[in-house]
Amino acid sequence: MKRRQFLKAAALGVPAHLMARAQDDPGSFREITLEQVQSIRMGLDWLAANQYSSGAVGSTCQVAFTSLAGLAFLASNSTPVRGPHAKVLRGCLKFILRCSSKDGYINEVSDRGIGGSGMHGHGYATWFLAELYGMCGDRLDVGDASVKERIQKAVRVIEQSQDPVGGWIYEPQGYGHEGSVTVTQVQALRAARNVGVAVDKKVIDKGIEYIRKSSYPDGTIAYSLGSYRAGTYALTAAGMCVFAMYGQYEAQEVKRGMSAMMEFLRGERYRGGRHEYYGHLYGGQVCFMARAKDPAFWSRGYSIIRNELLNSQDKSTGCWANDGYGGALGTACATLVLQIPYRYLSIFQD
Repeated sequence: MKRRQFLKAAALGVPAHLMARAQDDPGSFREITLEQVQSIRMGLDWLAANQYSSGAVGSTCQVAFTSLAGLAFLASNSTPVRGPHAKVLRGCLKFILRCSSKDGYINEVSDRGIGGSGMHGHGYATWFLAELYGMCGDRLDVGDASVKERIQKAVRVIEQSQDPVGGWIYEPQGYGHEGSVTVTQVQALRAARNVGVAVDKKVIDKGIEYIRKSSYPDGTIAYSLGSYRAGTYALTAAGMCVFAMYGQYEAQEVKRGMSAMMEFLRGERYRGGRHEYYGHLYGGQVCFMARAKDPAFWSRGYSIIRNELLNSQDKSTGCWANDGYGGALGTACATLVLQIPYRYLSIFQD
């Protein structure tokens, strides 16, 4: 890296050990670019500036969006006790803990139909708490229960809410199932297991099998098991993330699904739906995790996702506003995905 580029990277806050990856060699894939670093900084600044005094982020689905924003701040290597975003993270943490019920369900105590996050939010909140615990342990003042105890209770809610066929639905009720909710719960269980919380392996196995059975012959993932609704990019990327995070690539359903996801990214299939940020949240993770199987997932797939995110950001505000939620979802997901190469979150590590 030239001296001028080095100084620019340092001014943008690029960690020293990452500067070598912020290369400007047009002939090779760059995990991190200076434009990407600038974009991340602007996105995190927007999230911080739009946090409510309660600690929440977003005007609706606050458990979900606050958890995703918290993950984005953690991915920058800040924690509630150190780093430039420590104060914001303390707010995120306090809000999520206030939304944690005695039985472990993490929710806004409002009906999902009028702005609640439901089990989607519970899954993201469990992921957030697990990553935070992995970075901080119990070195936080969280009142009458440690973060680990909150994670343990949250995991029990997930385990007890699984439908007999292996999936989960919008509320913690033990019956009903839908693919996008199922993915959030399986990822939450993986994150909890990563930090030493006991998880029933049978629950994970049933969740993975649910996604496998939801695969269409064309490689896409159904909205729910038994559904005939056309598979979208978002659901296919989410389903492939389940397989990737557990290292399962050999089944024919997975091989077809990985190919389908790349075809969506290359524009060879109509993506369908309007959940691009949800899709990229999982597609980015798949490309990172699957690069050991085929480097093209990372060098080509992630490059497409990154370019789309960089091009869709409002450069005047730093926000990804076209998400249908005032920017909270889009900005949290985009900044999180753009920081995958930093490898600070346990689920993003080699």
